[in-house]
Amino acid sequence: MGIFSENGKFRLDIGTWAMKENIPASHNSWATRLVIKRLDGPSRGAVLPNHVVGIFSENGRVRLDIGTWAMKRNIPASHNSWATRLRIVPLNKLALGRITYGTVVGIFSKNGKFRLDIGRRAVKKEVPASHNSWATRLKIRK
Repeated sequence: MGIFSENGKFRLDIGTWAMKENIPASHNSWATRLVIKRLDGPSRGAVLPNHVVGIFSENGRVRLDIGTWAMKRNIPASHNSWATRLRIVPLNKLALGRITYGTVVGIFSKNGKFRLDIGRRAVKKEVPASHNSWATRLKIRK
């Protein structure tokens, strides 16, 4: 699956083309434990491809921004690599099936080697949870 801007023009890349460094899948911190919240309706039930979402740190302080405020460059939606093909994994082993709103998740490369980190180790700037822009309003698609 991929994580795209709401307008469909850009996508998340968790590799060094966009991030400061590749974060190993084993790294576990506040910046890798994430919660998906729906922005265009109630945050209830399963996360669906037509929903507009924000991806936040578990503590609610920081938000994923796929634009150049946080990343090295804007990644075109057409870019397809190990770093754009992702898996969203519930971190609570009791969470089964579809990803639901409010579940703490990790976002990993499909090959399982690397992980999204929205903290200073990986991004240029930690983006406040309150920041709302094209780069923080996202869609998750297969």
